Amino acid sequence: MSELQTATVPGDSAYQYASPLFIAWQLNSECNLNCLHCCEEAGTSFPDQLNKDQMLNICRQFAEAEIPYVALSGGEPLLCPHFWDVCGFLRSRGIDVKIETNGEMIDPATAVRLARLKLRSVQISLDGASQKAHEALRERGDWRKVINACKLLRAQEGVNTEIVFVPTSFNIHEVGAAIDLAASLNAHGFYTGKLMRIGRAARNWEKLCPTDKQYQDFFEVLDKKKEQYKGRMKVYCYPYDVIEELRYRLTTPSASLLVLPNGKVKLIGPLPFICGDLRVMSLAEVWEKYKQSWRDPRVLEFGRSVVAQPALVAKANDWIEL
Repeated sequence: MSELQTATVPGDSAYQYASPLFIAWQLNSECNLNCLHCCEEAGTSFPDQLNKDQMLNICRQFAEAEIPYVALSGGEPLLCPHFWDVCGFLRSRGIDVKIETNGEMIDPATAVRLARLKLRSVQISLDGASQKAHEALRERGDWRKVINACKLLRAQEGVNTEIVFVPTSFNIHEVGAAIDLAASLNAHGFYTGKLMRIGRAARNWEKLCPTDKQYQDFFEVLDKKKEQYKGRMKVYCYPYDVIEELRYRLTTPSASLLVLPNGKVKLIGPLPFICGDLRVMSLAEVWEKYKQSWRDPRVLEFGRSVVAQPALVAKANDWIEL
């Protein structure tokens, strides 16, 4: 999954729709890296991870429900053995697909295969204009492989490459140079936002969290870069931090679902609640349960507690089935 919040247009409420507008699907939890800020604490496989038939059955339900847009993440999704089957199926049914990857598995052949899928975008994590900053955050990472992946995708016709940058106390000062680097790599867009206090980021919060002054400088740089690259490359900062997002979603749930590697469906990233299981429930049943769950007193009480005490978001991965 992307380290930034993924949401639909702020005015969109789940209650307006008969099915989701967007699916964020974590295909797997295996990863070749050990990032200090990983929301999902990826690195090992789920014992009950979906098999190929289960994944394709879920894909069929997405197609039948006419889901317009699916983002595939992990872990590292390119390590999922059924990645190409899922992508091919979704694209064959006209569903827009975004891939969220660390980029290190993209070699020349993979770049060609991704281009042939005519994806909405390939989103690559680049957390520094320098090798030192990027690899300090992404343990076992290789900044040079990420740059090379961007170049390989640039060489393919019709590939929209997006760069996502996660600010921390030790790389936030490089955001301007990272935006310039993304532009030099012909990126379609550069996306960033405040660090989320979930998963490993919660455990490493004191080390990772930027200061208020660092964030102030960060936003000033972003404003300047938005103007500098207007009409050439989109520079976008998600306007809410994880607590602001949650406060809004308690009354206006997004028209989206977050699917985990075992088919369970999480209510939202910052909360621990599981509201369905696509292995044993239909998409329609899960969608109805999702909408009902936002009115569950347990969800409302815990959500308000998190808003009042942001440190509680560290419990987001301690799942509670509704």
